[in-house]
Amino acid sequence: MKDSKKGTDRRNFIKNVTTVSIAGAAFTFVPLWSNTGNTEESEDEVGFKSPPLLTNIDSDRIEIVVVPKGYSTAWVEYGTTSKLGFRSTGAHNGMLPASDRVLRFKLIDLEPGVTYFFRVHLSKITYKNNYAHKQVDSIKSELLHFKTLNSEAETATFACWNDTHENEETLLRLVAMLKEQQPDFLLWNGDITNNIFNEEQIIDQFFKHGSQASSLAVPLMLSRGNHDVRGRDARCLESYLAGPGGSYYYGFRQGPLSCIVLDTGEDKPDNHDAYAGLLDFEKFRTEQAQWLEKTISESWFADAPFRIVFTHIPLVWDAEVPEQWPAIWGVEGHKGWICQDGYDKWNDLLVKGKVQLVISGHTHRHAYFPPNNMHPYGQLIGGGPKPEAATCILGQVTDSKLTVKMLGLDGSVLEKLEFDSF
Repeated sequence: MKDSKKGTDRRNFIKNVTTVSIAGAAFTFVPLWSNTGNTEESEDEVGFKSPPLLTNIDSDRIEIVVVPKGYSTAWVEYGTTSKLGFRSTGAHNGMLPASDRVLRFKLIDLEPGVTYFFRVHLSKITYKNNYAHKQVDSIKSELLHFKTLNSEAETATFACWNDTHENEETLLRLVAMLKEQQPDFLLWNGDITNNIFNEEQIIDQFFKHGSQASSLAVPLMLSRGNHDVRGRDARCLESYLAGPGGSYYYGFRQGPLSCIVLDTGEDKPDNHDAYAGLLDFEKFRTEQAQWLEKTISESWFADAPFRIVFTHIPLVWDAEVPEQWPAIWGVEGHKGWICQDGYDKWNDLLVKGKVQLVISGHTHRHAYFPPNNMHPYGQLIGGGPKPEAATCILGQVTDSKLTVKMLGLDGSVLEKLEFDSF
């Protein structure tokens, strides 16, 4: 009987919340194995904060990023016809995704140069405690599509934006141009934001307009700018968007064009007071140099008739420096309108890799500097955030010619460049 009573007492201890008093203060202990939780059922209506966003496309894969309105799970249905037929759950380490922030899905083992249709299914999760949660109120996105890249394609087309800096009018006009252009991919070349002080800015800027491109079946390839690494929540960006493998430097190929994206980091030295000792971009640029040295010898890159590198901050500026620039970017002789450290670490490798063109932004003043003895590649720089200064860089590539036009938002041609294949 005594053993039975002890067992009953122990079960009651586990079942019930115990309150004790220490020095007049009451403390409540809830056992770790308790079935009592304090998570309230979400009142959020199930939904998407933006259309699904396509990114990190290649010949055999793509990533689809979803931002839900509330705590949700999702899965992606896809296939080569509108009947779909395949499913990606996004499972990782045995668990399907669930979040009120972001849900990411990688479709792999795709075929090159093939159009795929897809739809995202989203379900709200009500979560009261460990044993009382469920999926409810399921919805689905529109039927969308994309076309994988193909290194054997005869042509390649791309659009490049830069320094949009949250300017709504500029972004709307760029999206309208994109609808007409229909390139193979969009390269957003940095300074999408002014800073990232909260995660909602990531959704408002990167997703609001990046997902509009995706709705047009134009995948987004991201190049981070110096303003995109500023602000309290700038480190949250990689939870939503980064390059393949989670890095901000990477490469890919479409037909006769191979592309490399390099991250130039901030425009002032890492030890500048403004950064509070929280940056180490010098080491990061060295890391990229080591990667670049290996990459330029890989066949996907080396065998391409045309090779472009995208960096947010230009590597060179060959014109007279405007009077106000040293006051904006100059710190103890540091020329922040270019990435001198990037040039020093990457230039010889770009020359060795026979890169023909580097495309950048940052200066808010469009320019083109042709090849010379210091850089046998051209340096093209896009415009600024205001509609009258903004640009769209459009590339069209065949086996024999690379044509790049820099357009104003009114469609005027500001620069037209042509390069012959090697």
